[in-house]
Amino acid sequence: MKKNLRRWLWLVFVAIVIGLIFYNLSGSPEWRNFSWRHLWATLSGARPGLLLVVLALVYTSYFLRAYRWRYFMHPIKRASLGVLFAGQVLGFCSIFLVGRVGEIVRPAYIAKRENVSMSSMLAVLVLERVYDTIALVLLFAASLYFNPVTPSTARGEWVLHEGGFIMFWAAGILLAGLVILRLYAEGVTAWLLRRVHFLPARTLQGFEHFLHSFVEGLGLIRNVTGLLGSVVSTLVLWTVNTTVFWLVFQSLRGGLARLPWVAAALTLFCAALGLAVQLPGVGGGYQVGAILALTEIFSVAPESATGAGILLWIMISVPCLALGLVLLLHEGLTIGKLEKIAEEEQQQTATLTDA
Repeated sequence: MKKNLRRWLWLVFVAIVIGLIFYNLSGSPEWRNFSWRHLWATLSGARPGLLLVVLALVYTSYFLRAYRWRYFMHPIKRASLGVLFAGQVLGFCSIFLVGRVGEIVRPAYIAKRENVSMSSMLAVLVLERVYDTIALVLLFAASLYFNPVTPSTARGEWVLHEGGFIMFWAAGILLAGLVILRLYAEGVTAWLLRRVHFLPARTLQGFEHFLHSFVEGLGLIRNVTGLLGSVVSTLVLWTVNTTVFWLVFQSLRGGLARLPWVAAALTLFCAALGLAVQLPGVGGGYQVGAILALTEIFSVAPESATGAGILLWIMISVPCLALGLVLLLHEGLTIGKLEKIAEEEQQQTATLTDA
């Protein structure tokens, strides 16, 4: 009951946040004169040929994620690429349907099908998030450095370049931190736990569990081949993800089609920040982040920006949902069964940890 209550409270909070954003936007002159006819013209004028390329790239992104998981899992087991691909699709399908709580489905499904421990798959999930965070920081740094926005003053251009340099340094520091933690895991973990001993017991226990999962994930990268393979696949993955955004903009013509690739990278970064506030089956934060980036940073018309946000959501979520439902039918599963698998694996992991 408490779990369901927390979920509903979170959904209400998310809905309020998204509602407040749209309420504040509606007060601006551009949004008060919003034209639904212009929005429909933007969407109906999309070029289908480019959208087919986008569809292919979206499925390619799930393959790249599966390929990267194979590198992460190599010290444990040489996993089937088919199982890993199905796990990625089913995992993201669950997120689209039930929100962030569906994230546990991906490691649970792979752990069940490959007969490996749930704790090791959770470690892979944590490691994947760190890789993706660093990739997003690099994208943000590149988009600032290469100036997708034309600054009005020389001072503005200097700020953008300096911001790009700072973000590149931030990514470098993150990478250096990973290397240090990989080499001196036990000592660094103990030092960090001593520094946060003042936290409440439950919070401290959660932080300690996260650190151990993170260190376990880093421990999976035991050779140069695995490190290079995971890094290269991450760079290719986020290049593909950015290209998906850019091609959607190209398909909509007009001012959106004139945006450079680095503008798509900055829009993707803003959309990723919006993932923190997602409504199951609807999304919300992701689209809002993209729309705000297009209107506030690149001065795109609200109708065109909204059309791009809607089309991005359709092109990213619908292919995953369609293939995910096919896989569910093929394996005789339902979203409820996937959640049950996840809960069973979590309970088993908790029992082993307590022991």
